[in-house]
Amino acid sequence: MNEDRASVADRHAAQWVARLDGRPLDAAERDAFRDWLEADPDHRLAFEEAHSAWRSLDLLRRDPGPLRALARPSRRKPVRRAGMAGIIAFLALGLLVLRYQIGDPWIALAADWRTAPGQIRQVTLEDGSLVDLGPDSAIAVEFGAEERRVTLLAGEAFFQVLPRAGAERRPFVVEAGHGTTTALGTQFLVEGRADGARVTAVEHRIEIALALPERGDERVVLSPGTAVEYDLSRGLGPVAASDVDEATAWRKGLLVFDSVPLEDVVRTLNRYRRGRIVIANPQLAQRRVSGVFASRDLDGVIRTITAELGASASSLPPLVTVLY
Repeated sequence: MNEDRASVADRHAAQWVARLDGRPLDAAERDAFRDWLEADPDHRLAFEEAHSAWRSLDLLRRDPGPLRALARPSRRKPVRRAGMAGIIAFLALGLLVLRYQIGDPWIALAADWRTAPGQIRQVTLEDGSLVDLGPDSAIAVEFGAEERRVTLLAGEAFFQVLPRAGAERRPFVVEAGHGTTTALGTQFLVEGRADGARVTAVEHRIEIALALPERGDERVVLSPGTAVEYDLSRGLGPVAASDVDEATAWRKGLLVFDSVPLEDVVRTLNRYRRGRIVIANPQLAQRRVSGVFASRDLDGVIRTITAELGASASSLPPLVTVLY
């Protein structure tokens, strides 16, 4: 691939990342994107490099250093492809500004339904089941002859499932973080976590299953008012009592934290705002937060939390707020 073709591929890659602007692609757009990726092996490489510029910005959650590097790039730093350096720098800064529209390009490609940061929406599936999507959340739906399957790609979702009765005999299965939740009842909540999920039973029972490469399958059945967390490294955690009103408070515009580490609070708040909140102090990230807050007043939430923890906040609107 000569230099001219490389530059064209880089530009097209940047355009595709920008085009995935937080809404699901229609069928024609998905086909066009797949055709472009498959047309040349270097197309996928160019797209992944452009995509990684955005994904690398997640490092700001733990270390604001990358933001300083973007603001004052070093002219002496070598790059693998000179033409790509300018495109990546421009793309990274542009994606910071348009964070609420763009999100994760791969999720945008796969999602059938999606919400923007701060948005909550209710979706009616083809069988009549209802799904309340939390902010910055996404699902993919695949209903077949044998089962009704929904994959939680990001965020959280509250399910009100049409039960297996009458003509509807297919099980309703939600896949999230390498595990599955099968509805034995009708209402439950699934929250995506790093390499796993937290599942809360709200009405009737649900069965959670996790396939572990070295330990085989693990299963548990939850009754209403109980929850379980799981991930690949630890498997299924213990079943614990759960305050259903607290777990579903986001559906009423409330954020409820009961002795939650600040890093988890920030992870939630970042799903409600266009910019990013970054914790610069690792010790501060482990401090615990309790309180009930209105999701529509995030600036007030930040002021209250920093005051209670004796911390400070500095902002670079609309891109980032640093807690230290």
